Amino acid sequence: MQPKPERDHRVDFFRGIALAMIFVNHVPGNVWESFTTRNFGFSDSAELFVFLAGYASTFAYAKPFLAGHRLVATLKAWRRAGVLYLVHATLTLFAVGLFAWAAMTFGNGEFVRFNDMQALMDRPLDTLFGLAVMAHQLKFVNILPMYVAMLAMLPALLWAVERFGRRGMLLASALLWALAANFWLNIPNHPYDGGWFFDPFAWQFIFAIGLYCGLLRREGRQAVPYSRRLYRAALGYLALSLLFIDFDLFGKEKLIGLPDMLVGFDKTYVSLPRLVHLLALVYVFAYAPAASVFSRVSRDNPLTRLGRHSLPVFATGTALALVIQVVMFQEEMHVLRDTALIGGGLLIQFALAVYLDWWGKAQRLDLSAAAAPRQARPVRQSGGAMPALARAGAVVSPAKS
Repeated sequence: MQPKPERDHRVDFFRGIALAMIFVNHVPGNVWESFTTRNFGFSDSAELFVFLAGYASTFAYAKPFLAGHRLVATLKAWRRAGVLYLVHATLTLFAVGLFAWAAMTFGNGEFVRFNDMQALMDRPLDTLFGLAVMAHQLKFVNILPMYVAMLAMLPALLWAVERFGRRGMLLASALLWALAANFWLNIPNHPYDGGWFFDPFAWQFIFAIGLYCGLLRREGRQAVPYSRRLYRAALGYLALSLLFIDFDLFGKEKLIGLPDMLVGFDKTYVSLPRLVHLLALVYVFAYAPAASVFSRVSRDNPLTRLGRHSLPVFATGTALALVIQVVMFQEEMHVLRDTALIGGGLLIQFALAVYLDWWGKAQRLDLSAAAAPRQARPVRQSGGAMPALARAGAVVSPAKS
């Protein structure tokens, strides 16, 4: 029997980094937006978060599914998808209400034209239906529907693992990604044309790669063994992407003459350069030197705490980002104000993570012993038992007449 691998806190740590980056990026126009991960490479925090979600799914859903409890694991995954849908619906309603309030309070109709809410003004009934079925997604509130789709498809991926093996599942997932990219296979929007910003048929490949790595990790193995040459190649690709962005070379890739999915930077369909950048990043950090801070992440690291409670932290961060958008609406960058707002929002999320850690421990406490009444200790005294019990405070039931 393979020994059960210890929890890798680096997963929660990098998930916490992704959550922090997502929060900062969801406040467009702030000073600190220029320092997030998307400014240093082709991929950003969204790709990393989806990869880690697939990795974590191994331990939450794949283990019981592959042990023969297919129905239980499937219902568990779909139940989680339902929770994500409810969180998404709540955040969407919060966004609509917040910006409607801002428009009325500040007398500025631009608030209700922001973040793809113009459709509510133009075609309210159609748009309400679209919001309910996730066919119309507001900007900055559009990532959870993709996770709902990932969890809905997860049983199919696990069935493929059982039927064709891990590599067979990964190959089928890669084929679906290629078909989605080349034939624009996507879930349609409503009421307007187009498809989801995060195409689930393409993004499932990142999720499947994470699942593949997690399945091997569960057996104590690595998906890609360490190689000095491969490590240097990954570092070189990360450096190349940094220089590409620093020198603003976007558009030059078209001179190569290859299809956009091979040389472009499309986020909806996860173009190849974005995917390779993510894989290079994961490989470099997975084999970080032993002396590196990334290889010695503790359970109590603040970012680890964030990642451990990803859904409530993400939901809180999204709501806070929307509030900050209202505060900063049509304002110029200001270092002190932006620092106070972004820093305050991050502090609230860290405090939430600390509270959730504490609450998790509190729920596991055995309070039954503390709640049980203490037994009256008998007191020995001459003169019989009844006077002694009376002085000890014992309650004696009255005799029936």
